[in-house]
Amino acid sequence: MKKSSHIKGSWSRKFLAFFYILFRKSRYFKGSPQKYFRLTVDNILLQLNLNQDLPFLFVAVFIGVTTGYVAIVFHDAIKIFSHFFFSGLEAFGPSILYESYWWWFLPLVTAAGGLLVGLYNVYVVRTRQPGHGLASVIKAVAQNDGIIPRKLWLHRTITSVLSIGTGGGGGREAPIAQVGAALGSSVAQILKFSADRTRTLLGCGAAAGLAAVFNAPLGGVMFAIEVILGDFSVRTFSPIVVAAVIGTVVSRGYLGNSPTFQVPDYSLVSNTELVFYFVLGVLAGFSAVLFIKTYYRIEEWFVHIRARYDLPLWAMPAIGGLLTGLVCIWLPGLYGYSYEAIDNAVRGTESWLTMAGIYLLKPVVAGLSVGSGGSGGMFAPAMKMGAMLGGMFGDIVHWVFPAITAASGAYALVGMGAVTAGIMRAPLTVILILFEVTGEYEIVLPIMFAAVTAALIARLAYSHSMETYVLEKEGVRVGYGIALSVAENISVLDVMRTNYVRFRDVTRAEKIVDVFHNTPESNFLVTNDQNEFVGVIRLDEMSILLKEGLFAGLIAEDIVKKEVSVLYDTSKLDEALKLFEISDYDVLPVLSQKTSQLLGIVRQEEAFSYYRKQLNLYGSDLDSRWG
Repeated sequence: MKKSSHIKGSWSRKFLAFFYILFRKSRYFKGSPQKYFRLTVDNILLQLNLNQDLPFLFVAVFIGVTTGYVAIVFHDAIKIFSHFFFSGLEAFGPSILYESYWWWFLPLVTAAGGLLVGLYNVYVVRTRQPGHGLASVIKAVAQNDGIIPRKLWLHRTITSVLSIGTGGGGGREAPIAQVGAALGSSVAQILKFSADRTRTLLGCGAAAGLAAVFNAPLGGVMFAIEVILGDFSVRTFSPIVVAAVIGTVVSRGYLGNSPTFQVPDYSLVSNTELVFYFVLGVLAGFSAVLFIKTYYRIEEWFVHIRARYDLPLWAMPAIGGLLTGLVCIWLPGLYGYSYEAIDNAVRGTESWLTMAGIYLLKPVVAGLSVGSGGSGGMFAPAMKMGAMLGGMFGDIVHWVFPAITAASGAYALVGMGAVTAGIMRAPLTVILILFEVTGEYEIVLPIMFAAVTAALIARLAYSHSMETYVLEKEGVRVGYGIALSVAENISVLDVMRTNYVRFRDVTRAEKIVDVFHNTPESNFLVTNDQNEFVGVIRLDEMSILLKEGLFAGLIAEDIVKKEVSVLYDTSKLDEALKLFEISDYDVLPVLSQKTSQLLGIVRQEEAFSYYRKQLNLYGSDLDSRWG
C-alpha cells in the first residue's frame, strides 16, 4: 500500500505524464509551432499559479535581483563615461576644465551626448516625441493597468547613460526607478498577471531601482507607494518591501554599504532652531516652484524653437547639450554625474559663489539637457539646488545666531530634502531617503519639519508637481494612484445597484443572523422608518455576534456601525474611487442629497471595472511615445 502511494505521488511519473499529454496534444494541434509553444508556456504558467501570494513574492524577489544588477551596470556605465570624458582625456593635454586651449571641448562632449540620445530616440526607439520619465510611469499606473512597453527599460538605460555620462544636467535616480518599473511591468506582462498584480510589480521595480541606486530600501518602498502607486494596502506593500530589500542587497554587494553622502555628526542645537528650519522650509517651497516653472518654461521654449524653424527631433538634445556645456564649463558642479558640490555643502566647505551659481542655474541646466529631449531625472538636480539653498541660509543664521544654531552643513542637508519634497510633493519619501543616505538620525526632526513645510508651501503656491504638470497638460488628472480626468465626469448613479440586503433599525438580531447564514453578502444596510440611512452591519459585527452568542434580545440599532463614508446622487465616480482606495469598505451607500434616503449601493469591484472600461474607450497614447 505504501509502495502504491509512493508511485502515485512520484515526481518522475508526473514529469513523464506531462510530456505525454504535451505530445498527445501536439499531434492534433493545427497551427504554427510558435503559437503552440506560446500556448504551452501559457499553460505551464497557469499550472505554476504565480498569482498566489507566496509564489508572487518569489516573482518580486526576481524583480529585485534583476533591477539591482541593472542599477549596478547603470551606475558603473555612467562612472566610466564621465571619467573618460572629464578625467581620462587629460592625459592627452592640459586640464580640459581650465586651460584656454581646451575650453571648447566640454560643450562638444555634452552636445555629442545629446546628439547620440536624439539619434537613438528617433531611429532606434522610433518615438515621435521624447517622453517624461516618472510621469509616463504614473500615467501607465493610472490609465494603462501598469502596462509599459517591454523594451522601455533597455531604451531608458541606454539614453540615460549617454546623457548623464557625457555631462547632462539630469540625475540617475529617477531613470533607474523608471527602468525598474518597466522591468516589473514587462515580467508581469510575460507572466500574464492581472492589472492589480501588474501595477504591484511595476511598483516593485521602481522601489528596487531607487533603493539600489540610493542604498535606501525604506525610501524606495515609500517612493513606490507614495509617488508611483498611491496604494498603501498590505497586499501591495509586502512584495514591494521584498523587491526593495533584495535590490539593495544586490547593490550593496557591489557598490558597498556606505551612505551616499558622508556628513559630519549634526544635531538640533536648541528647540528655537526649529523656527529657522521652518523658514528654510518656506524658502524651499518657493524654490521648488521656481525649479518646476523654470524647467518647463525651457522645455516649452525648445518645443517652440523646433516648430518655428522646423528642426529635426534628433537635433534638439544636441542643441540642449551644447548650451548645457557652455554653462557648465564655468561651474562643473552643475554636471549631473557629480555629487561633489552636495558633499562640500553638507560639510560646510563650499564657497558662496559656487552655491549661489548652482542654486540659480541648476534648474536651467536640467531644462536645457533633459527638457530638450535628453534623459535624466530630477532627484539629483532638486537635491543640489536644495543643498545650496540650505548652505547659504545656514551660513547666514549661524553667523547671526552662533550659540543656538548648528553649522551651515546641517541646513544644507535639510534644504536638500526640503526642496526635493516641494518638487516631488512626496515628503515621506524624502524624509526616509535623507535619513538612509546620510545615516544621521539626529537630523530627522528638522528634515521632517522643513520637508512637510516645503511641500505644503509649494502646493499652495503652485498646484502642479514635477510629474502632474505634464500629465495635466495631456488631460490626465491623477490622485490616489488613479486617473481622475475620466472618473470625475461619471455619475455614481451609472454604477449604482438597487438590489441589496437591507434591514430596518428595529429588526431583531436573530433574523439578521439567519439572513447572514443564507446569503453571500457581507455588508447589510440599515434604514429607519422613513428609509433614511442609519449605518452598515458588516461581517466583523456578525462574527462577534456568532462567536459570543450574545444576539438574543438585540436589534439592528444596537450593532449597526454609523460612522460610514457615504456617496450622494450628485457624487461622481472619482469620489467613490478615492473612498475605496483610502478605506476598507467593499460597499458604499448612495443617498439622496435632499432627503438622505437610501437610494442604492456602489460595489468596489463594479466601480473599478466600469472605470477601466471607460478608460479603454478613451485609450492611451503611452505606446506612441516609445514605439
